[in-house]
Amino acid sequence: MAKALRLINGVPRMAEVTGADTIYDETLVVGVGGITTGTPVNLPSGKSYFGYELEVYLNGQFLEPGIDFEIEGTGDSHTQVSFTFDLNENERVRFKIDAF
Repeated sequence: MAKALRLINGVPRMAEVTGADTIYDETLVVGVGGITTGTPVNLPSGKSYFGYELEVYLNGQFLEPGIDFEIEGTGDSHTQVSFTFDLNENERVRFKIDAF
């Protein structure tokens, strides 16, 4: 187990970090026809994220931000990504944000 600085009753303290510290974990199954390169893809459940806190996996393989996918939109909060390659029908895209 790892430790992280957390606010506990308003006081910063070291606390254990567990697998339960995932705050967002949704999977998108690519539909008929796939998704073409550069097409904006909405995160499931209308989730928004800030910068590079979002982890993206394709069929279980970690994707690198800025290489395999791009952050879509302007400002601090984003709801979409676009991929730098085509996605095929029935591929699984996992979107995950862990608490720090």
